[in-house]
Amino acid sequence: MSYLRLIQYKMQSLAETVALALNVEVAIADKNLTRIVGTGDFYTKIDDVCADDSLFARVLQTGESIINLTRDKECMKCSNKDSCLEFANMIYPIKENGETIGVLAFASFDPEQASLIRLKKEEYFNMLKKTAGIVEQEIINIKMTNKLKKDTTEVNEIINCLNKGIIILNSNDEIIHINSKALQILNINISHQKIIERNINKFIKNIKLSHNWNEEIVDLWTINDRKVRVIYSINKIVLGDNEFSLMISFDFMSDIINLVKTHENKEKIYFKDIIGRSSAILKAINKSKIVASTDSTILIEGKSGTGKELFAKSIHNESPRRDGPFIAINCASIPENLIESELFGYEKGAFTGANTSGKKGKIELANNGTIFLDEIGDLPIYLQTKLLRVLQERTIDRLGGEKYININVRVISATNKNLKKMVAEGEFRLDLYYRLNVIPINLPCLKSREDDVFLLSEYIIESLCKKMNKEKKFLSLEVRDLFSKYDWPGNIRELENVLEHGVCFSMDKFIRIENLPEYIQEEKNAHVLEIVEEKSLEDLKIDFEKSVITKLIQKYGDSVEGKKLVAEKLEIGLTTLYRKINE
Repeated sequence: MSYLRLIQYKMQSLAETVALALNVEVAIADKNLTRIVGTGDFYTKIDDVCADDSLFARVLQTGESIINLTRDKECMKCSNKDSCLEFANMIYPIKENGETIGVLAFASFDPEQASLIRLKKEEYFNMLKKTAGIVEQEIINIKMTNKLKKDTTEVNEIINCLNKGIIILNSNDEIIHINSKALQILNINISHQKIIERNINKFIKNIKLSHNWNEEIVDLWTINDRKVRVIYSINKIVLGDNEFSLMISFDFMSDIINLVKTHENKEKIYFKDIIGRSSAILKAINKSKIVASTDSTILIEGKSGTGKELFAKSIHNESPRRDGPFIAINCASIPENLIESELFGYEKGAFTGANTSGKKGKIELANNGTIFLDEIGDLPIYLQTKLLRVLQERTIDRLGGEKYININVRVISATNKNLKKMVAEGEFRLDLYYRLNVIPINLPCLKSREDDVFLLSEYIIESLCKKMNKEKKFLSLEVRDLFSKYDWPGNIRELENVLEHGVCFSMDKFIRIENLPEYIQEEKNAHVLEIVEEKSLEDLKIDFEKSVITKLIQKYGDSVEGKKLVAEKLEIGLTTLYRKINE
């Protein structure tokens, strides 16, 4: 039985949480080597089948994990080696009663992610192992709660491949089969709720089982005390026991007409939510506030992790288009052969495997709202012409379509690349660059934001402590000193990862150097060595004395009594202490 398929949507949520926390991409493949869960670049490959000679296949066959950090040795025999975009990965088997039924992978698709995996190899592998354990425990919970039987394997395999909610009832209207899509729609946690052999009316009120067979019906169902409009059909089928059963095939009407999709990523984020008091970030915020009230096309430039999407959402939510959809698409995370249909949509029959009713593209879904094109520098040059038409004529043409569709959309794009250089090298159209760069907004890197690193740290630490149920923590003086000198190449995203590591391993109310990731500790050692090489022994001695006295005064206070205690601790006279303070 495809147990993994039954918890597909729950595992997708788990994967997205892990990916966000660790800055890696996560994938799960079942025993047929079909990817059923994925984040980032893996998300676009859900339902794709992995190669038979891939590392996924090897782990599935051997039941042994693989850590692949260089691509040199482990990937040599994989037929997908030349087209694979992964810099590093680690893969772990998912087992049920000793049998490998799937694999779980952490992977990097850029040098920054790969560097993190290599530097924190053991920590990432332990997290991979624990995540696989969570998946295995979910399967155990399902079996115990619902007593699933192996003779239902074929039916479950088939219905889990369908992109509709499917429920099969016996002659007593009791559920005997259900697929993962139905579990998602009904918001049922099959790990903790018994559903097999329970009456359908326990989960869906007002369902009419006596309609004409095979007819699609639009009706109101009550699910979890909430009325929802659905489109469904009921068919009579015969299972292996020769008894007549009913198969219910259904979906939300809102899913059918794409109403849910038009509002994806529309979190209510405003400029007041952007943390920072540095002149550089305030300049960017003030400029963004001014252009938010207009309908001008905006290009947000900044290094990875500086908050480009946060600014785009704030601009949208404080613009006249605030009640319309905000649709975000990352041009770097979608394979080149899919990005045209994702952006512009397609008509029915446009290509093999296309949805029979066609599909709206992201730009069309953003009509009367905002389309945010992240990593615009990665848009293939042949599609840049089509995007230029959107900006010039406010029309799109779907893949396989014969007519232009008028749209009313604001375009905000973002990049961490030098588009001017790309134009000079023939990799980006000059006319498109000028159309996108009507209002340029440059986001500063964290290193240039003065003391914002401490403001952000305070906010992030408070959030992490609540999430981890820990007492409030503070940066030690040594860590503050390191943070002020560190370059932060990963910007705010890197700061979040470093602080999560610090909060996790801190045993008291302070986050200390030893609580930080190893590569940050190495940065501290390198900085100390640099100082040692630049200063004399006498200078180093004075610096050390100053540091010790400063810390003790902070601990015991700046009063006369406090200074007396400091002098006692240092076994020096109070006059000597005053002299050293004055020096």
